[in-house]
Amino acid sequence: MTPALVALLRELVSIPSMNPYRRPNLPPGYGEAALAAHVAAFLRDAGLSVGLQEIAPGRPNVLARLDGPPAAAPLLFVAHLDTVPVEGMTIAPFEGAVREGRLYGRGACDNKGSLAAMLAALQRVAAAKSNASPILFAATADEENGYRGVRAALRSTQLAPPSAAARPRAAFVGEPTLLAIVIAHRGVVRWTIAQSGKSAHSAHPEQGVNAIYRMAPLLRDLEALAAEIARRPAHPLVGPPTLSVGTIHGGHSVNTVPDHCLIEVDRRLVPGESPDAAEAEVRALAERHGAAVERFFCAGAFEVPSDALAVRMAESAVRAVAGAARTLGVAYATEAPEVFDAGIPAVVLGPGDGSKAHSADEWIELDQLDAASQVYEHLMTQPVRQ
Repeated sequence: MTPALVALLRELVSIPSMNPYRRPNLPPGYGEAALAAHVAAFLRDAGLSVGLQEIAPGRPNVLARLDGPPAAAPLLFVAHLDTVPVEGMTIAPFEGAVREGRLYGRGACDNKGSLAAMLAALQRVAAAKSNASPILFAATADEENGYRGVRAALRSTQLAPPSAAARPRAAFVGEPTLLAIVIAHRGVVRWTIAQSGKSAHSAHPEQGVNAIYRMAPLLRDLEALAAEIARRPAHPLVGPPTLSVGTIHGGHSVNTVPDHCLIEVDRRLVPGESPDAAEAEVRALAERHGAAVERFFCAGAFEVPSDALAVRMAESAVRAVAGAARTLGVAYATEAPEVFDAGIPAVVLGPGDGSKAHSADEWIELDQLDAASQVYEHLMTQPVRQ
């Protein structure tokens, strides 16, 4: 294990970059600005052309380019900057403690391990001038909540130039996959559903309309829909679609008839399912009960052909480093479908165990980190062959 790589990951973990989700402002530790500035400085020192692209106040992407042979098609590497918050963690979230071959901290696994491995590979490749193609790199904001960062990055002429010949031929999206090559995953659509009522003193509930009671039959219908969705055909790589009600909020006090009730619904999509069709099912139930539906997050499902260039390149790189490569599908969502929908074949590939992402004691195996950096370097230095 390279001490410099461990030190780099510790630096990244020490800089909080928590996603604010739908908070109206950025409390201390939230937003990606400080981490983006650190990453941008690292890349400039490594000799790359670097720019910041602000997607919201205090929330920039880092976009970088390493020039290569002009006749070669670029490759794109993507890793997100943001993490989930730290509530409920049982370790110091920003210390980056190293124990028994693991580095602990918020983001160590998701997704600063991939970020550090890509940065270290870029540094080595730039110093040796060994890249076989121009390299484009995007460190993106807002992956954990809205994908606004990757969407803005892909609209940038730096990553998606007008000339089709100059666009990336393949992309590699860093996420914790234990260096398995993810070629398919579920998508997700989320909604708030609001039910209204009329407030009254709880001593006279007949004078009000209880919004929680009004929500109850809709919850039963959603539970029935969830059971029916779970019986639908499973995708061979990612399993069945799902629906779940995750939160419920209502009322102001125990002695007041509640005039509002709000739930949040999560619908996981399998490749081939339409977000709009999934929404139509939920909206039809909600409207039957007089409730209002608002979509607040959507990320499409993803599947890339197993013989796509990005898959073949990833298999070759992982074999070169680890001796064997495997492809699979996963249940979670990533930025890969945004990249794929922009016309760039992509795979998801990175260090760490996804089961430790967002966990109370989040950690990454340092051997995984080192191997991932070697895999990314192999991808950057090997000629692109169709």
